[in-house]
Amino acid sequence: MIAFPSRAAALLLTAAAMPAGPAMAATPSAASAQAFAPLFASEVEHARRTVDTSIRAGINVPVPRDPGGGFTHEQHKRNYRVIFEGGQLFRLTGEARYRDHVRDLLLAYADLYPALGPHPAKANQTAGRLFWQSLNDSVFLVNAAQGYAAIRGSLSAADRQRIDDDVIRPMARFLSDESPEVINRIHNHATWAAAGVGLSGYLLGDRDLVDKALLGLDKSGKAGFLRQLDLLFSPDGYYAEGPYYQRYALQPFVVFAAAIAANDPDRRIFDYRDGIVLKAVRTAIDLTHDGYFLPVNDAMPDKSLRTEELYHAVAIAYAATKDPAFLSIADWQDRTVLTPAGQALAADLAAGKAKPWSFGSRLLSDGPDGKGGALVLLRSKPDPKGPLLVAKNTVQGMGHGHFDRLGWVYYDETGAVVTDYGAARFLNVEAKRGGRYLPENDSWASATIAHNTLVVDEQSHFGGDWKVGERHGTRQLAASLGGPTRYAIGEIDSAYKGVTMRRALLLIEVDGLANPLSLDILHGTGGGRHVYDLPLHFSGHIIDSDIAFARNLAERPVLGKANGYQHLWVDGEGTGTGKARLTWMQGSRFYSYHMAPPAGARFILAESGANDPEFNLRREPALIQRVDGAATATFVNLLEPHGAYDASAETVVASSARVTGLEHRRVKGLDLVLVTLVDGRRIAIAVAEDVTPNAQHSVTVDGRILAWTGPVGRLDIAATGAKK
Repeated sequence: MIAFPSRAAALLLTAAAMPAGPAMAATPSAASAQAFAPLFASEVEHARRTVDTSIRAGINVPVPRDPGGGFTHEQHKRNYRVIFEGGQLFRLTGEARYRDHVRDLLLAYADLYPALGPHPAKANQTAGRLFWQSLNDSVFLVNAAQGYAAIRGSLSAADRQRIDDDVIRPMARFLSDESPEVINRIHNHATWAAAGVGLSGYLLGDRDLVDKALLGLDKSGKAGFLRQLDLLFSPDGYYAEGPYYQRYALQPFVVFAAAIAANDPDRRIFDYRDGIVLKAVRTAIDLTHDGYFLPVNDAMPDKSLRTEELYHAVAIAYAATKDPAFLSIADWQDRTVLTPAGQALAADLAAGKAKPWSFGSRLLSDGPDGKGGALVLLRSKPDPKGPLLVAKNTVQGMGHGHFDRLGWVYYDETGAVVTDYGAARFLNVEAKRGGRYLPENDSWASATIAHNTLVVDEQSHFGGDWKVGERHGTRQLAASLGGPTRYAIGEIDSAYKGVTMRRALLLIEVDGLANPLSLDILHGTGGGRHVYDLPLHFSGHIIDSDIAFARNLAERPVLGKANGYQHLWVDGEGTGTGKARLTWMQGSRFYSYHMAPPAGARFILAESGANDPEFNLRREPALIQRVDGAATATFVNLLEPHGAYDASAETVVASSARVTGLEHRRVKGLDLVLVTLVDGRRIAIAVAEDVTPNAQHSVTVDGRILAWTGPVGRLDIAATGAKK
């Protein structure tokens, strides 16, 4: 049997980790007899409303029938929430009605579960019993085990035996021995399964279940929870499938880790792999703007830190570290969890111990060894709403990854400015294919043209094969995370046969400008003749442009036939004379996108939504720079935020661009970009091919010597021509 954890350790775990003692009448804990801190008291009242509603409605455990979003699916979800919350309410208050309702729900599942076979709405996923995919069964067990643990010791021996033998143990067996293709994977589905099985093992005192969860079914360590920690996170705590799935996977990682810490303290799980669990929590928080997760790869844009997974993660991370910055995140969330960790967090928040979370620039390596590239976050201030340039120089992201190596997005106080589509899915909306991923997730959302990176010959990177993409990392060549000129430089030569892509993205602070400029230098280098397309997906309403577009007013042609191009309406096409600009407005700000395109470039204004018979796609604008029949192409672009619009006061300030000139010169071994401002000042940015940190470079800029060490140099020139 597993030893009962100490009181100190118990603060690090959810109720599910507590082994059951002999049957006894539960009484409120000493802490719960006192007034709760406001955040925790609010959580208790929220849970009371939920569970009381369920008590009044009576036991409803339907035979599974529906896919995601359908009645039976949603009812089983409600039930596991009631089991979790009802158990915690009984632990905290000792009110027998909560115990009795949780017991009766579990006994109803004891009647139902043993006779269930594969779910009738199973699709291409591994079928569950209660749900259309086994992933949801795992989530059920993670929650139910925690709620049951809180009441198990107060039940009669007969009720305990029935629930143990007909609910918890068969669910754990189904998710382990009967689903080796799930639990032995390196994937978020396997993490949820391992957590459910492991929590059940601790609850039942079953070491066999615990070891299978930790080490894989054969207990060799080649699979299981620890191996998932080894392979799914980079050394910086970046999750393989991207921020959205990092958010989702965190709950089983932290909940099971807390249980391990309490029941197997000698494993020192929070120190494992240099503290990877806690690194993952910190990294997840950093992967947000204004609290919302960056929607790279498959992602819903409305997912934020206000989610069940992060309530658990923040509470457990604070319990493990006592870092007061976590308290400020909990304050923003305005929620916590009904566990000892959540209760302690709320008490310290009420005591005024919170410190601000500092949102800084970060280079988050990708791949288990950190050698698969990186996601680079460039921020000019520690403000969660402040300017943020994201360079996506990562690995594929497994089956949830998108084909956009060297892509980028940009955020500021108005929200997403340069955007990423995320996933084509209406989560749990039954009318939209049962809430599953839609066909357009493959045909549009994951296609390269749907993202802000180079497309060659209208083909997605790696031929649209994620398994090929997963074998090829991106090279993160250089980065600088501080100072007035922050940058990230990446390269890949495997996305297209015979074509090398290199991209430098820079966040440039300029005196007198409220927000920084974003400079983009992208090289496509290959042999033969290619069509190079560089899309920019943006949010806002077009104000004006100096491109002479021939507009399609009567009918809208479609840009192409496959690889995402079939989903783009063409609104207009135009040509430029060496430079071009497009200005749009979003919220209270204007944005000008300045381009120094390759010779012969054409410009295509497009909008998503073509060939969309079920109206599954959002209508979003894009600007595409196209070069046809070239061996190489260099695109130089500058995003300039400027001005202000106040609808209430009916005032407009600086709606015209402050940048009046963008010039690119290719000098031997480097790119030189000259930015001219409306007041006559000039900024020279030089980016060298040689990215060696100690390499010395120099270039002459209008008679002045710019000398620097490392990949990037900068020279600011006053309007008079004198160096600042």
